[in-house]
Amino acid sequence: MRQASWNEIFRGREREVELPPKPSRFEPILRFSRYTGLTWETLITLAIVLVGFLTVVRSIDSADWVPGMPSLYGIGFLGLMLGLAAAHSRVPALAAHLFALGVCVVAGLYVIGNELRGSLRERTWEILERLWLWGDAVVTGGISNDDIPFIVLVVAATFVAAYVAAWSIFRWYNAWVGLIPGGLALMTNISYLPGQHSLPLLIYLFCAILLVARVNLLRHAREWRLRNIRYPDFMSLTVLNITVWVAIPLLALAWVLPVGSGSGLLYSAWTKVTSPIAAPLNDLGRVFSGIDSKKGSQVHLFGSTLPLQGPIKLSSSEVLRATTSEVGFLRVQVYDEYTPAGWKVGESAQITQNSWPALEPMQPTLDTLDQLRRAVSLQVTTSKDSNVIVTAGQPLAVNIDTRVVFGPGPADVTSVRPASKLGDEDNYRVDGTVSDASVTTLRSIESEYPNWTEAYLQLPGDLPQRVRDKALEVVDSVGALTAYDKAAAIEQYLRSFGINLRIPAAGPREDSVDYFLFEAQEGYFDYHASAMVVMLRSLGIPSRIAVGYVIRSGDRVPNTNIYRVSESNSFAWPEVYFPGLGWVEFNPTPSDALVARSFSDDGFFPSDGIDEEFIDDAFFLPAGVERGLGAPDELDALVIEEESDFVSTVTLSAILGVVALMLLGAGVFQYSWQHGLGRYSYPVQVWEKTLRLARWSRIRPRPQETPREVIARLHQALPDVEDLDFLGESYIKTRYGQKELSDEERERLKGVWGQARNTLLARLLRWK
Repeated sequence: MRQASWNEIFRGREREVELPPKPSRFEPILRFSRYTGLTWETLITLAIVLVGFLTVVRSIDSADWVPGMPSLYGIGFLGLMLGLAAAHSRVPALAAHLFALGVCVVAGLYVIGNELRGSLRERTWEILERLWLWGDAVVTGGISNDDIPFIVLVVAATFVAAYVAAWSIFRWYNAWVGLIPGGLALMTNISYLPGQHSLPLLIYLFCAILLVARVNLLRHAREWRLRNIRYPDFMSLTVLNITVWVAIPLLALAWVLPVGSGSGLLYSAWTKVTSPIAAPLNDLGRVFSGIDSKKGSQVHLFGSTLPLQGPIKLSSSEVLRATTSEVGFLRVQVYDEYTPAGWKVGESAQITQNSWPALEPMQPTLDTLDQLRRAVSLQVTTSKDSNVIVTAGQPLAVNIDTRVVFGPGPADVTSVRPASKLGDEDNYRVDGTVSDASVTTLRSIESEYPNWTEAYLQLPGDLPQRVRDKALEVVDSVGALTAYDKAAAIEQYLRSFGINLRIPAAGPREDSVDYFLFEAQEGYFDYHASAMVVMLRSLGIPSRIAVGYVIRSGDRVPNTNIYRVSESNSFAWPEVYFPGLGWVEFNPTPSDALVARSFSDDGFFPSDGIDEEFIDDAFFLPAGVERGLGAPDELDALVIEEESDFVSTVTLSAILGVVALMLLGAGVFQYSWQHGLGRYSYPVQVWEKTLRLARWSRIRPRPQETPREVIARLHQALPDVEDLDFLGESYIKTRYGQKELSDEERERLKGVWGQARNTLLARLLRWK
């Protein structure tokens, strides 16, 4: 035995020091979880939901669709927190939803009202009144420039989508219900914004993939806890880490692939699939005309309405190429009914029910020859898909089958549409006439108008009196007595109003022409032309507004008679009716020259230049072609808008992201469904699948229960399923008796399994 040394004897006993436990890297999460009362699993899920949903809010918030749009962060966060609280409370679902709806109304009115003036009560009543006026426009086919309804829609949708997302994820453990509304909102939003790829979309898809995998795991973890099955505390973080690495290559693929129209067949397929949903919504553009299109796309949609909207962008995208001998107006559509917010095709409009045969004359030949009009032939090549026919002046005939829209007059052609959609590089020829009457002739015309022109004197009953007074003041100031002199005086007066493409729209209770004349005193072609038509009508002169394009000398392809026409050529102008001479064009917009007119007749013969073989001797309706009464709304169905003003196109990157998300979800489900069953016989597979569906449907068979006890439990939960006993007996016979089923027994088992599976799935989808 060793003896102790002196040093060891006299050295004091060393104190044993306890080292503090090594802190876990998850300790901050655990401390915050204990402080808030929420599990750390819930906190991580909530963080992913917040990032994903607030990414959607950021995208919509920054798009700046309309002036006065409030910040959506507060209302979105409120919806998420209220949905989270409701999901974890013991309050009945209906009561929670009604309470959330009440909060949505109160918070929405407060947020939207902050952008208005007056007391809280006054702002609330103003919002409700403007919503009532907007609803009336929707029902009656009117037009609205008011931004408030769109703001209300966006604010309410933001709150509801946030609330539903939180409720479905934390109450139902269902990620799909929570993700789809936000995903649709984001995809719709970015489909109208410039650019091809969207970082917010990728962030949202990344969060969506994480949520699908995570919520699926949390649902299983809940089942494990109920069955007292142990599992690693931080297993979900491991799964989260794996999901991140799976999601990255999927998102990289979505980023590099072509999107939008550059995707070819996939884009075309998507357009066809969504067209039944998008087409009926196109008409709603008339009550959302204040929304910024963002793309500088079509200014005029050539449908049944022409809203006098706010700011516009004129893009340089080519629409068509026209071969003609002269510059001037290319008419697409005319409108006859004025409302305070814009123009409509009146109820007297008639549209041919069948195709109008090619080269069939559309106007009486004798009238055309007697009205001092010259023939203009136009050869058109389309540059993109289109469903309109452009004409030079009043159309005579087209060399392709068409559908013709007539106005109130017996031969009053207001627009021509192709019988089927025109594609890129399609060609057609259209012949028309423009007035060649001199100033002297126009001044000599008596103001004896036919009865049908009364439709072109219509004005709303609440048109401000000062508009009528201004028209009288202008014509009296120059001593104008004839219809032409009055039109020329008003035309010259309006050319003193400046050009401004960024003019704000008139207020919801304002008349747009009154607003243009006395407040804005600047605008663009739609406003100049509308003001001239309204002022002339107030003087008893029939007139209407025409929309289409204007060909300028600078659009000409060098050394040819070909003119390139783009969206920047969009234009509107008045047409004034002169008895015996027909419709005569004017131009009150100062950005383009006045319509050229000779001052006196000098031997002009109206039949010069008109191909009489092309025009029939008499006007008639060909056999099989009938006018349809009261069908102006059909124009909206005829309009092909490549970039719809509401919800018709979505970028392919969004489609790919959704497909990737669905594939991931399908893969997770397939793995969970088939995992570990491949080596078993059919009855055993059926039994295990029945147990899995039962657990997902919250029937929860216990591990210690025998097959017959499980069947007894299923009998109680699924009383309508017949022959459940055979399902259990087949399992016992195969698994424990090592016997095979006969063909008849196998068919019988298939029938029982099909009925049980469908009943369990129905129970699962009801989230009960």
